[in-house]
Amino acid sequence: MTPGARLQATIVLLDAVLSSDAPADRVVTQYFRQCRYMGSTDRRVISESVYQILRRYEEVAWYLQGVPYHRQDWARLLALAYTHKVQRVSPDQIQTLCQGGSFTPTPLSPVEQMLLKEIGRLEPGAMPLPVRLNIPAWSLPHLEATFGNEMEAAVSALNQPAPLDLRVNTLKTTRDRVLEQLNTEGFEATPTPWSPVGIRLKERRPLSGHELWKKGEIEVQDEGSQLLALLVNARPGMAVIDYCAGAGGKTLALAATMENRGRIVATDLAEWRLERSRERLRRAGIHNVEFRSLNDEATIKWLKRQAARFDRVLVDAPCSGSGTWRRNPDLKRRFLEKDLSELITKQQLILRRAASLVKPGGRLIYATCSLFKGENDNQITAFLNAHPNFHLIPVKEIWSSIFKTPFPGKEGTLQLTPHTHQVDGFFMAVMGLKA
Repeated sequence: MTPGARLQATIVLLDAVLSSDAPADRVVTQYFRQCRYMGSTDRRVISESVYQILRRYEEVAWYLQGVPYHRQDWARLLALAYTHKVQRVSPDQIQTLCQGGSFTPTPLSPVEQMLLKEIGRLEPGAMPLPVRLNIPAWSLPHLEATFGNEMEAAVSALNQPAPLDLRVNTLKTTRDRVLEQLNTEGFEATPTPWSPVGIRLKERRPLSGHELWKKGEIEVQDEGSQLLALLVNARPGMAVIDYCAGAGGKTLALAATMENRGRIVATDLAEWRLERSRERLRRAGIHNVEFRSLNDEATIKWLKRQAARFDRVLVDAPCSGSGTWRRNPDLKRRFLEKDLSELITKQQLILRRAASLVKPGGRLIYATCSLFKGENDNQITAFLNAHPNFHLIPVKEIWSSIFKTPFPGKEGTLQLTPHTHQVDGFFMAVMGLKA
């Protein structure tokens, strides 16, 4: 594709993302399914342009403040402003990309030509801090509370592309074997620095048709998520419940650490997510997992009968997703301050319900992909104050018993961040129930 055709495709795809209630990754996937004529390089360039505009949405939109526009023109204006101010393409060069016809953007209107010249004079130094950092203004005090003097560095890392991490299914193969095969095939794969079962690819490549994927020997999973699953420390023969299982990434990892022995129950409100889990588990050769929908009345009754029966109860709670903003930048627009207070209340309720499932001597593991203390440390403090029969188990103790690498945290809980650990922003706390 020509540069002009890529710009037009970027505008079309960005408009589809902004117009949809679905997550950006789902919209992008659907778009490329309909555009099978595009080569892999074109897909990569176009998708990365769209994601970069979403990551830097506050900044790019600031250049357009006060500009009157029709809704259908907003994606085009964002793409033009991004191309000029972020990619440093001159207005004259942009004009050459916009030739009209079937595959390139229509020529710049006189108003758009004037607009590009005007925003070319705007300097980033005039931006308010949240705009310069590309975060919602309401999130600034929450991030300052977490990072203090490191806040700007931490937030800047959220505006960078995330790497592609894989988890090796140790039920079927080893990391060394997968690394050897991937590098032989030119993937430029390296071991992840923290997870002993993780692999990081230098470039994003489609894997759904790859032999390793079809055989269930690899799964796409951020290294931070891998670490959380390993720190659950679920061992063969245990009874484990993944209370908010989602699409099953951690369920798969737990089954591997349990060597397919013992019992795992995966529950979630969304039946469609559990269905995705079933497909992934079959491919991975896992057979010690049962599924239960939390929307099912029979499951609610069943849970009441399961009090004090599980060695490990994992609550990967629904959260703001602020720790995944580099991977899911559209969340910054979709998630509002009022949503945070509602979620905090929901997290407290989930923790209380899940706590009843822990057997004496067992562990309750609370995790989020959030960077906000209100969803993390504050929740643990409130829970422990209300449940004196539970105590905090320092994650460092568990880490030292599993990994050979130094513990990457500072306190009793664990907060992983993109700028410090090069993983998504995950939080984890482990609480033991007195025997």
